[in-house]
Amino acid sequence: MPAIPGGPATTRTGNTARSTKTVAVGETALIRIDHYADAIVTDTKALRRSLPDVAAEALALCTSSTTDANAMERTLSRDPFISAQVISIANSAMFAPRMPILGVRDAVVRIGLDAVRDVVLMVVTNSTMYRVRGFEARVDIIRRRTLAAAAAARLLAKVLRVESEYGFLAGLLHDIGELVLLERCVQEGMLVPGMLEDPTDGPILRDRLDYHHTRVGAALCRAWKLPPGVIEAAEFHHDYKTADGKTRFAAHLCAAADAIAAQVMPGAHGISAADAPAIVELGLTTDQANAIVQHVTAALPLLVSAAGVG
Repeated sequence: MPAIPGGPATTRTGNTARSTKTVAVGETALIRIDHYADAIVTDTKALRRSLPDVAAEALALCTSSTTDANAMERTLSRDPFISAQVISIANSAMFAPRMPILGVRDAVVRIGLDAVRDVVLMVVTNSTMYRVRGFEARVDIIRRRTLAAAAAARLLAKVLRVESEYGFLAGLLHDIGELVLLERCVQEGMLVPGMLEDPTDGPILRDRLDYHHTRVGAALCRAWKLPPGVIEAAEFHHDYKTADGKTRFAAHLCAAADAIAAQVMPGAHGISAADAPAIVELGLTTDQANAIVQHVTAALPLLVSAAGVG
């Protein structure tokens, strides 16, 4: 735990001098964020309960070898909003079906259980969860960035011909810890509107949220019983190389997706995605990277609209 900066101050009660420290609000928040992050990652039951029941049952169905389209339809039909969104997104340019998809059962048959799982989680994490009053603009940016990363990861997985768990879902949820931690800290009164933009306290508070978001995200993904690649991506996307120089592939893929998302987001500047180390180390050519950037740029407005962001 870092020491709390601040010059000493002296107060006097009777004949006794007492030395204290002047502690800024932001420094107090840092300590509380550290402790609360520890509490979040160890409370598996609370993390599991954060996923709506219908979504949790849908995820469980996706891991069962006996699940069929009828079972998924029965589960999702209990939540008309989620089922309607699944059908809408399955008909979008993201999947580009040759024939209109008319129901959940049709969606399962046409796009597959894994894709339906991805869509369900996109709907619940963007439309029904993590509404943080007073931080709407920041949450909106996080959502757009993660949707861009999800689209980029999906395309990267296709280009590299790797398993589906390394694609859209890993990109979508690798930064979920940032939303979880922000929401919980606001609920507990640790953060109030304006603190993250404060010129003095803002940078250190944002750094502390960033520091903890990977382990919080990984804990959430474990609690939700998501595929190992998704958990790995959440925990190690900022540190995708192991101590012996090997690569954690799912984390590496999401680091590359982040580089693409950064170029796609409004006001982007700095290094081109094609030159980002995570992209180069995957072996993508400049043309391949630029093509993915173009595809994500075109797809992002549709994803944002479908996910109900903003």
